[in-house]
Amino acid sequence: MKKGNLSAFFLALGGAIFVSLAAYLFWQPEREIVMDIEGHYENPFDVLSFEDILQRLPGSIPILQYHMIMTPHNASLLSPLIAKRPLLRRFILTSQEFREQLEILYQQGFRPISLDEYLALGSGEVSSLKRLAPGTKPFVLTFDDATYGQFDLIDTNSDGIVEIDPECAVGILLDFHNTHPDFALTGAFCIDFSKVPFLQPSYLEKKLNLLLDYGFEIVNHTKNHTSLDKLFRKSPDAFSREIGAAMEKFESYLGYRAKSINKIAYPNGRVSDQVKQAVKQISYKGKTYHFIAGLHAYGLWAPQPASTHFDPYAIPRIEISGKNFEKFVLLAPRLLTMPPLTEKKPQDK
Repeated sequence: MKKGNLSAFFLALGGAIFVSLAAYLFWQPEREIVMDIEGHYENPFDVLSFEDILQRLPGSIPILQYHMIMTPHNASLLSPLIAKRPLLRRFILTSQEFREQLEILYQQGFRPISLDEYLALGSGEVSSLKRLAPGTKPFVLTFDDATYGQFDLIDTNSDGIVEIDPECAVGILLDFHNTHPDFALTGAFCIDFSKVPFLQPSYLEKKLNLLLDYGFEIVNHTKNHTSLDKLFRKSPDAFSREIGAAMEKFESYLGYRAKSINKIAYPNGRVSDQVKQAVKQISYKGKTYHFIAGLHAYGLWAPQPASTHFDPYAIPRIEISGKNFEKFVLLAPRLLTMPPLTEKKPQDK
């Protein structure tokens, strides 16, 4: 073999050996990639707890605000009021409309949670929300002003034995929960004392205690339903009295159970930063009351409490009418949705 050809031969041989060695050392794609995926690319939710998953979920939560429910028993009272003040119509739904809204919410995957559960999304203490099926959308029910049709007791047989009107909000919620067990019996009643709450004086103590018995929440909506901004600017003492006097009323009917009332619903709209700060702790007649959250009278969707935009003393709510219900609840974008994941069980070491 000529010298030039011999050199070319050994050069080619050396190249082949180098390529073979490189293939041996580095070309093991299946084994290396599989190991890499197993070590670094596994589903991140598999190693998170249920609470951690919820804290990382994006999306907002609709908090629905209802006022008056027109029932067959109170229509004779409400109809003349509407005739005199047509603007009241925006605050009124019929029993049938309320029942239909609950059915629509259920069919579209909405499931109610309590205010306490909503707030717990920020702290991670949300084990109770494991009851919600994957893909469902949590929302909160609230009722303002303790007025017509929210909670009525009636004597249907004229025998002196009263029962919950099946056409009032509480009666409808009880029935809906019975027929849809995964639709939790929960909701928050924002109660003030500018009038007798629920408009049946002789049954007030019974109603307030029944609400707690059923698992509903009661929210302090002040003594006289007065604008807290104006009151605070006028007199901080009067401001404290407006909230503290309401707590005094609750204590007279509920006793120690009034301790569960730890949220404020601001009358007539939003409030200033000064008021939000002041409601955190109220002193009245030698007692101190602590409040963990404040609800606005209007707004859009409430943020995820784990988000940087969340302010527990400025929680927005959606005032419900037929148009608002469709536009701001059913068609709402970017709502928090329960994940289609389960908590990973710890592996044995």
